[in-house]
Amino acid sequence: MAIVEGDTQIVCYVNPALCQLARRSSKEVIGRPFAEILPAGDKCLLLLDRVYRTGKSESHTEQEDAAPHPLYWSYEIWPVLAESSEDDRPAGVIIQITETAPFHRRVTAMNEALLCAAVRQQELTEAALALNTKLQAEMKERKQAQEALLRSEMLASAGRLAASIAHEINNPLEAVMNTLYLARASVDRPDSAREYLEIADGELLRIAHITRQTLGFYRESAEATTTSVSALMASVVDLLQSKIRSSGAAIEQQCEEHLQVMAVFGELRQVLANLLANSLDAVGENAVVKLRCSASRSPSTGRRYIRMTVADNGRGIDAATVKDIFEPFFTTKGTVGTGLGLWVCKQLVAKNGGSIWVRSNTDGKRRGTTFSVVLPGAAIQAETGQKLGKSCARL
Repeated sequence: MAIVEGDTQIVCYVNPALCQLARRSSKEVIGRPFAEILPAGDKCLLLLDRVYRTGKSESHTEQEDAAPHPLYWSYEIWPVLAESSEDDRPAGVIIQITETAPFHRRVTAMNEALLCAAVRQQELTEAALALNTKLQAEMKERKQAQEALLRSEMLASAGRLAASIAHEINNPLEAVMNTLYLARASVDRPDSAREYLEIADGELLRIAHITRQTLGFYRESAEATTTSVSALMASVVDLLQSKIRSSGAAIEQQCEEHLQVMAVFGELRQVLANLLANSLDAVGENAVVKLRCSASRSPSTGRRYIRMTVADNGRGIDAATVKDIFEPFFTTKGTVGTGLGLWVCKQLVAKNGGSIWVRSNTDGKRRGTTFSVVLPGAAIQAETGQKLGKSCARL
C-alpha cells in the first residue's frame, strides 16, 4: 500500500509489502513520483490520473505472464479529500496493490480437496455397505442357529418320547412273537394259516428291529448286505396291499430281476414303504403309481449305482414346499402327519451311502411327484438270464 499527494503524485508513505513487490527500499520510493515506481504505460497510472480528476475510487485487475502459470494483480485506489478545497480535487490518493494467488494453483487445490472428499465419501459408503452386509450375515447366522437349536430340542424331545414308547412296546412285542412261534410249531394248525403266520412273524421281526434301534440296543452286524431290488419292491407292495386297495390306484412295477443293491433290507424297505404311502395319499381313484428301478455307472468313477423311483400323477408339490420337504417336523398333512417321514427317509438313505431327490409339477401334462433314491449297486454274480419284469396291478 502507498499514499501519494499533490498533482505530481509524490509518494509520502509506502508499506514493506509494496516495497517487496516493487523490489525497492522505502528510501528509494518515498519522496519520488509514483510513476517512477511502475513501468511506463501501466494501467495503474491511468487510474491514478482518473481518480485525481474525478475524485472517485477506481479498481482494476491485471494479468502478468509468468512461468509456469500467470500472475494476477489487483489495484484499489481511493481519493483522500482535504478539509477545504477550491476545486474539490483530492489532496492525496491511497493505492493498494494486491498480488493474487495463481488461478491454476487455486483451482488445482480446490479440485484436490473435492477429489479427496469424494474418495473419502466412497470409502465411507463402502465401509457402510460392508458393515451392513456383515450385520445381515450375522443376523441370518443367528436366526439359523436359533432354528437349528429349536429343531435339535424338538428332535431330542421326540427321541426321548420314541424311546419311551419303544420301551413300552418291546415287552408285549416279545410276548406276541413267542405266541406266534408256538402257533407255528403247533402240529394241529391248519395249512391255510401257515402263510399268514409267516407274514405276521416277518412284520413283528421288523417292528422289533425298529424298537431295538430306537432304544439303542441294536447295531447292524455289517454296514450293508446284498439285497434284491425286485424282491424289495414286491415286499413293499405286499405290505401296503390294504392301502393300495382303499385308494383305488394302480401300481406299476418295472425292475430288472438281477439288480441288487448294497443296503440294510429293513431300512430300505422302510424308505420305499414311506414313499409309496405318501404317493397313495396324494393320488385319487384310478391314478397310477410307478415303481421303477434301473442301473447306471458313474462316468467319472465307473462305480455302479442303482436308482429306484416312486412316481405318481397326483396333485404335485409347489416349489416353496419342495425346499423344506426333508426338514424335520415339516408336513403338508395338517394334524394327520408328524413331519418326520421324509426326514427319516433321508437319514436312512444317507446312512446306506445313497442320496434321495424329488421332482414335482403342480400343473400340465407332467403333473405329479417323483422321488428318486440312488444307492451303490452290488456286484452282479450272473449276467445271463436277465429279465425285465413288469406288472400292473389294481388291488
